[in-house]
Amino acid sequence: MKITDIKSFVVELTPGAEGDHRYTSLGITEVFTDEGITGYGFRRTPDDVLNSQIRPGLIGKDPRNITEILSSGALKGCATVENALWDISGKAAGVPIRHLLGSSAERFPYYLTCVWPGNPDQSHLSVDEQAAQIAKYYALGHTRIKFRGWRPDPMDDVRVVEKVRELVGGRDKIELMIDRTAHLPGWIWTYEQAKSVALGLQELDATWLEEPFARDDLDSYKRLADEVDIPITGGEFGTEISIFRDYITKGAVDIIQPDTFISGGIWPTRQVGSLAEAFGVPCILHGTNGPDLAASLQVAPVIPSCRMMEVALIFPPLTPEEMYAPLQRILKSDGLYSFNQGTVLLPTAPGLGVEIDEAALAKCAIVG
Repeated sequence: MKITDIKSFVVELTPGAEGDHRYTSLGITEVFTDEGITGYGFRRTPDDVLNSQIRPGLIGKDPRNITEILSSGALKGCATVENALWDISGKAAGVPIRHLLGSSAERFPYYLTCVWPGNPDQSHLSVDEQAAQIAKYYALGHTRIKFRGWRPDPMDDVRVVEKVRELVGGRDKIELMIDRTAHLPGWIWTYEQAKSVALGLQELDATWLEEPFARDDLDSYKRLADEVDIPITGGEFGTEISIFRDYITKGAVDIIQPDTFISGGIWPTRQVGSLAEAFGVPCILHGTNGPDLAASLQVAPVIPSCRMMEVALIFPPLTPEEMYAPLQRILKSDGLYSFNQGTVLLPTAPGLGVEIDEAALAKCAIVG
């Protein structure tokens, strides 16, 4: 089997409007082969990278030779294409990718990461409003929730957890996590602020505190991880195995969180999982959403310590199904994913498991 061409574009699924947080458009990368099997990745690959790096490095190669292609450097920074190669490999074998990697799991636990439209720091919402919306997701069967910790008063995020506990109950009913996202809010917590938040969350039996410091401040990560009992997590930005090695060997985090796209794809993510396993550190993947979540759902079941998968981002009050509704235009299946009481039904179709109706896709307007 040989790769004959690679294309990438963005299609419009339905006319979008300001404030519409559904999948009204979708980035797609297609890898074509001489045996008629097409592999899909669900983000756009930039034209300059596609023309100068990807096409010259891959056309004429066997798409199933993934580790060799990765070693050549042709896919550096292009997880979308790597995903498409795995999609081809699974389709050629007639099985989901996870079967090739060593898992026959049918369902997998997940958690939702919610970010409310409006002020990025979420300050437009009261503690009660945010907690009430989380409780509504719980009532719909979503039993694990993570939310953004960017509020001007960091302890307000602890108060949200406290209020949810009042509305819903203990950890045996709902797991709650806070994501500070390192430096992205535009300002960094002091060590004292981070420790106060961590201890407050610990008292409320929260599951973890994510990226409380700048991503290169491993000393502060380690100090906090040593001084509190609540797990401290991070690593989503890692692009090289050496970055994950440093986090793990320096004891900076209690849980390492590679992102399937940022880390380079399905195979590099599996390598991080193996590295973490060697050092006894849990590896719980950082997530995405929509069709490109399919890649993470294929590798997560193969990592023994990955006990749940992130579904991010969800924009309240939308449910995942409401966000995915426009995708139905190009899907053969009835819906993208099925969520039920804290688990997602893993796709059973070969490859990534997202079955594209190619005739319907051809009728979509290309917008980029």
